[in-house]
Amino acid sequence: MKRTRITKAAVTTLASLIGLALVAPALASDAQTSATATGGRGRSGTATATARYEGDIGFARTDTRSGSVNLARGVAVGFDEDGLSLSLSLALAPKRGPAVATTFNISLDRDGEVATSVGTALATGGTSRSVSAGGSTAATTYRPVASATTAGVSRNGGVVRTYTHSDRYVSRETTVRRIIRVR
Repeated sequence: MKRTRITKAAVTTLASLIGLALVAPALASDAQTSATATGGRGRSGTATATARYEGDIGFARTDTRSGSVNLARGVAVGFDEDGLSLSLSLALAPKRGPAVATTFNISLDRDGEVATSVGTALATGGTSRSVSAGGSTAATTYRPVASATTAGVSRNGGVVRTYTHSDRYVSRETTVRRIIRVR
């Protein structure tokens, strides 16, 4: 029976994609992106990116480049009556030097509430490095939401540092509404 070896990079990428899939389903405008890049000595490296939006108006775009520097970028924007959602993810991994990935996500709803999430992954040292970052954001009828995921691997030594942060800001201003009096 032949055994198949699963690499840490494959597990990291799969975990990132599963994490993005488990984010709350789209109830209104939403945007999701992810980016993964691998580089190191003696390897050509890889770069992958995803981007998706949902809403009345929007766009999604991915760009990847492989070679001496591996670059992956995903951008998505969605807009509808509930608000605006923007997601941006970027990963960069050269043959030599550190690999870095970052994500930024923001959602603005119609009442002035804002949700943001950011994340970074930095892999240094070792013979090869792989980093990934992804995010999701949505402007729902209830409130805006945003999440971020990051991961990294450094083979044969090295250090990986990851960071994520999500926050939601509530509008403190009162909503001015027109009063109609019937006499």
